Amino acid sequence: MKRTRDRGYAMLAAILGIAAFSYVSFEVIAENRGIVSEVQAENERARLSAACDAGLQFAVAGLAVKDKKQQWPIDGTSRNLMFGDVALTITIEDERGKAPLNGINEDQVRELFAATGIAGTRLDMLVDSYEDWLDPDNDRRPNGAESADYLSSGYKPRNGAFHTVSELRLLKGMDDALYARVAPATTVFFGESGGFSEGTSQILALEALSEVGPTSPEVVERQRELAGQKPAPDIANPPYLIGRTLSVHIEAKRAGADMKRSAIVELTGNSADPVWMRYLD
Repeated sequence: MKRTRDRGYAMLAAILGIAAFSYVSFEVIAENRGIVSEVQAENERARLSAACDAGLQFAVAGLAVKDKKQQWPIDGTSRNLMFGDVALTITIEDERGKAPLNGINEDQVRELFAATGIAGTRLDMLVDSYEDWLDPDNDRRPNGAESADYLSSGYKPRNGAFHTVSELRLLKGMDDALYARVAPATTVFFGESGGFSEGTSQILALEALSEVGPTSPEVVERQRELAGQKPAPDIANPPYLIGRTLSVHIEAKRAGADMKRSAIVELTGNSADPVWMRYLD
């Protein structure tokens, strides 16, 4: 009886040993598979990143081409091309077709927010908060916000010029949905020379700075241009791009993976240093 029991214990121990070994083996295999997956994911990110870098170089070369008929447009229309097996979508926007955050007056600020459909008390709050963010004092406007109003959020108004478009998100009355609509139509890189460009404008900026309504002929025509239903005018390829600040947006896609990158560039006209990178994310 004892011998039978001993044999039973031995068999149980053997089974447990095999189970333990199998578990350890499974863990090693799983870990190795995880490492392989991580390496594959990193390789994919590197491939997409390289494609985005190439897309940026394509855009700069397309902007700098001397033949104006071949020059890439800066009116916000998209261009599709392949870099190896990566599909690239490249869009170039004119910063002079956007509302300069540090260069619009209070009425234009109101028009900018109103063009998104905001009205009433919230509109007053956004406009006053915008002006309070810019002005150098700590005197709160009737519907605005100063340091005390932002205390619980852990930051203060700048009381000076906007440094980035993303500061708009911090304004009292702003939320993610509204910011997503307003941000693409605004800029802190408008430049010191040259006026607002209607022919390369963002719709919200056009409504705010040109004092036109959402159904005006100018806005309808611009919407058709952006949708590719009507060729943009020649101003989309201005004769002189040197010193003009432009946004380049690149999306790279391959096998279900994608990556986006944006840059703000300025052509210099200097062959040794042809472009200045003002911003890169």
